[in-house]
Amino acid sequence: MWYSMRQTGIALLGGCVLSVLLMSVPSHRALAAGDCCRPEATAKIAAKAAVALVDYPEYLSWKNFRPGAKVVYAARYWNLASPNNFVAGPITSLKAYQLLVINADSIRLWFSQAPTDRYGRPMPPNEWEETIAAQYDSNVSPSANQSRSAQLLTIFHQAGNLAMGVQPYPGPIETGEDRIEVNGARIAAHWESATYEYDTSVWPTFKNCRLVIKLWTSDAVPTGLVRKTEERTCPLGGDQLARVMVETYLQSFEGFTPMANK
Repeated sequence: MWYSMRQTGIALLGGCVLSVLLMSVPSHRALAAGDCCRPEATAKIAAKAAVALVDYPEYLSWKNFRPGAKVVYAARYWNLASPNNFVAGPITSLKAYQLLVINADSIRLWFSQAPTDRYGRPMPPNEWEETIAAQYDSNVSPSANQSRSAQLLTIFHQAGNLAMGVQPYPGPIETGEDRIEVNGARIAAHWESATYEYDTSVWPTFKNCRLVIKLWTSDAVPTGLVRKTEERTCPLGGDQLARVMVETYLQSFEGFTPMANK
C-alpha cells in the first residue's frame, strides 16, 4: 500500500498561516468498484438480475377494466333459527373498491370499509388509496408457494374468523361452474369448495366440528370475487352453535357490465 504527502498552508484569523501535511490514501471507493468485477461478485449480480418477476394477482384482476370500475361487497351471518330454518342476519359490513388509475406498471385503487349498526345500516366509512405493482418477486411472497387449500383460508379474508384454528390440510378440493345473479346480471362463476377440521390441541371446544369454505370467482368482475362462504358445523348439544355461516357477496357494481351467461 502506498501513501503520498504534500505540504500546504491554511490561512488562519489574524494573518497566521498554519503549515500542515496532507496524506493521500488509496480510494476505498475505487477498490470497492474493482471488487465488483471479481467473478463471484459478477455472478451474484447476474443472479439477482435474473430473478423472474411474476404477475400480481390483484393487478391482473383489474387489468381488463377501466378507471371508474367499482364493486361493493356486503358481509352477513347466517344462523339456525330452528332445526330446519337457516336464515340470513343483517349486513355486518360493507367494502368498496374502485379503480382510479391503471398502467403497465401498477394500479391505484380507492378503498372504503364501513361497519354497520345492529339493523344493518352503514356507519361512517374508513377510506384510503393504495398502489399495487403489476409484478413482484415470488421469492419474497409468503403465499406464493402455498397450496390452494391454504390459500382458500386467507384469500378474500372475512371478518367472521370462522377459519381460525383449522388445519390447512383438507381433503380434495371440489370444483364446478355456476351462475350468480347480481342486480339483474347473471355472472358465470367458477367455484371451489374445501372441508377442514379444527386443530383440537389449540381449539378443544371445536372437537368434531368442521368448516366448509366455498369460493365463487369470475374474470368478469374486478377483484375476481363474486361470493365466498365459510360454514362451520358442530355436533348438537356442544359448546358451539350447531351451524353458523359468514357470507361475503357482490352487492353492487358500476362502471362496467359483467359478461352475462347465455
